[in-house]
This record gives sequence, C-alpha cells and structure tokens, in this order.
Amino acid sequence: MKTEIEIERDFYTLVKRSKLGSAIRGSLYRSEMRPANANSEDLIVKFLAGTDEQIQSGTVILNLYVPDIDFQDGRKVADKERIGELQRNIADFVAECDSDEYLIQTDGTPYSTYNPDIEQHLIVSRIKFKRLSY
Repeated sequence: MKTEIEIERDFYTLVKRSKLGSAIRGSLYRSEMRPANANSEDLIVKFLAGTDEQIQSGTVILNLYVPDIDFQDGRKVADKERIGELQRNIADFVAECDSDEYLIQTDGTPYSTYNPDIEQHLIVSRIKFKRLSY
C-alpha cells in the first residue's frame, strides 16, 4: 500500500521523465511547492484522492499555469496556441505512459480557466489511476 505522498512523488517522476515534462518552459512542482509569486509556465502534480483497497485507485491532478500574452490593444489574453499544445501534451502523456506500476486514464477533458490575480490561465487535468502491485 502506498501513501498519498508516495503516489504524488511517483506521478511527479513520471511527468518529469516524459515528453510533457520536457515541454514545460518553467518548472515542475509537487503540491504546495510553487512559489507564490511565480509567473512562469509551471506544472504542479497533486494527489487528490485514493482508495486503500487491494488494487489502489484514485485521482491525481495536473495544474499547468500558462502566462497570458499581450494583445494588440494592450490587454492580456490567453495564449490559446500554447494552451492547445500543452493540452495535447497532457493527452499524449496519458496515452503513452510507460509505467509498470500504474494504469492511467483521463477523468474528463483538460480545460483552462482564467486567474486574473496573476494574469495566467490554468490548465486543469484530472487523471485516474489504478496501482498494480505484484
């Protein structure tokens, strides 16, 4: 049986070693580790929930911050091209995950939401997992 911290660490490592991890222009963090004043493109891996049954299952969240870009009239707007690329990278990460320990699938379509306080959009992706123990 693995704990919340161990599962979060496992997913952090899976993302870090993947094409998704390489695609991030900023840093990769575990939950609550991103600096409060960060304004870079960063991905946070967070354990959300899990079961302690014979086959552990649960949900991990990927929160990916994408800085807004300047628009022609001076407003900050979503970098839709970059958000689309990163959402595709998340989908590819799930489809191509080569873990011997975890079976993963998305729990809904990754979506973006605006955070006006930091002028960034946040891509949220929920990933369901089943942990295979031998």
